[in-house]
Amino acid sequence: MPQIQPGPGQGISHEDLDLVARTVLRLGGYAEALFDFHDFGFDKSILRNHITNVHSILTELKRSGSLTGIPLRPPDMPADAFFEDQGDSWNYLQTLRLAAGAAMLSERCATRMSRENLSRAMTAKIFQECETNILDDLVDRSHYTYLEAKDLYHLVFNSMIDPSFESTIFMKSLVSMLKREQIPLFTLINNMTQGYNVLWSHSPHGDRYFYEMEILNERVALGQALTMFQKETNLSVPKMERIAKEFHAPGEGWSWWEKLAAHVSSSARYNLVDMAFSDPVYDTSSLKTFLAGWYHYDAAIVLLDHVASIHKDLRNGIANLALISMREKEVSQLTSLKGYNPQLTLEDFDVQLRRVAAITAKGLKYIERDADDEGQYYPFITIMMPVVMMAEWIGNRDDMIHSFLRNIAPAIREAATTGKASAGALLEVAQGIADGG
Repeated sequence: MPQIQPGPGQGISHEDLDLVARTVLRLGGYAEALFDFHDFGFDKSILRNHITNVHSILTELKRSGSLTGIPLRPPDMPADAFFEDQGDSWNYLQTLRLAAGAAMLSERCATRMSRENLSRAMTAKIFQECETNILDDLVDRSHYTYLEAKDLYHLVFNSMIDPSFESTIFMKSLVSMLKREQIPLFTLINNMTQGYNVLWSHSPHGDRYFYEMEILNERVALGQALTMFQKETNLSVPKMERIAKEFHAPGEGWSWWEKLAAHVSSSARYNLVDMAFSDPVYDTSSLKTFLAGWYHYDAAIVLLDHVASIHKDLRNGIANLALISMREKEVSQLTSLKGYNPQLTLEDFDVQLRRVAAITAKGLKYIERDADDEGQYYPFITIMMPVVMMAEWIGNRDDMIHSFLRNIAPAIREAATTGKASAGALLEVAQGIADGG
């Protein structure tokens, strides 16, 4: 195997790459055990092979990369910390767990890129995931208005792909937008933004997909900024509804909070990173159903995260989208979350997870219509999705993970059995899930 070189731009520190690689193995080990409880229509050795491939790419990237890569760990965090943390500014280890999920999305295109470009795509995705989650934590844990949050996201996202990027201008704008207590993260955000910009600018086809990436960046910035009205300081569910219900969504039957969930997530953007670094040139106009599928996946990813963190978010003064979906009438009338007890039941959670499974099944249907999938890559990703999003750390979300997988397993079996799945059959499965079947 030829050595992977970081190429243009800065890479990631060896320590952080090692932690992401170890996290991939840990998540994969947990996912393998799920095959003992659910029939997914394919052998767990296939999932293990996907995990092994991702781990080997990260290991090779670490072995051949520069020793001076960008460190992602906050300076005040103990070197031996490996479990979920709750720092003052952002949740570093949770972000690296999500970065491990992002790394899994590079493995599908490993045969369509040079090893050098695979390295660059992997690095870019980890930067993108970390950057998005840092911004999410910053605006959640401080006092930003809707417009301030939107401007901050715009500044960072636009700078990541700006062909005329000027570091001095960016740094001055960034320091003026961050709250005083967040200035210690200035260097990290600045380094990742510049590192990503160089990677994207030197990609074989980044300029070809600039417009599509700009659209998705705008979608995420708008969605993330709108979540300011979920917070105690700006709480107004009716304001969120008025804006989010006008969001575009593929197909019918979307609630406004599901549209907002799809706008908050950033996973669809990883496909454009793959396209930018792949040897083939993709025509995005022929991938409408594929990208529609990823809209469904984005919605499901955020809703899984929120259903697992309802009570934690509520303690932090946030009415997240899963809570809103379960108690919309109650929460819509609130101007403060202090003392609010939604009294959620197990049935509430089961209904929510069944609905998320239905959204995911429809997403799988759309993706498989445009994507040949002989290696069961998308069934693999669908299984890993609840594991990555709901492990905190592994063990205390088992019931939720199993509930989701019981509902999505028929769609996974259908996709795994047919390779390039029958859209009609998957639609029937998705409808059955939605109907509670």
